[in-house]
Amino acid sequence: MTPLADMIPTMSDPDLKALRLNALRLSASTTASPTQIASAADVIPLIDAEVARRAADKTTAVKKPRAPAKKKVVPATGHQTALPDSKAA
Repeated sequence: MTPLADMIPTMSDPDLKALRLNALRLSASTTASPTQIASAADVIPLIDAEVARRAADKTTAVKKPRAPAKKKVVPATGHQTALPDSKAA
């Protein structure tokens, strides 16, 4: 495997997408060297396999729904309830 192939699992999804587009462009290029074309053709299946693996991981990881938030009740403290009524005075 090439050093690029070793880095594929650590790349982000946008990086993989860009790498795949560049590899496709290079493999179809008429001005690229034969080595570049061969390397690009070798990397495309590895990228596709990594994208498929990540897609399979996302479908198996189902998030549990969160419980609804509990309503917060402010407790009445003793000094607030023991104050005299201002209207009674």
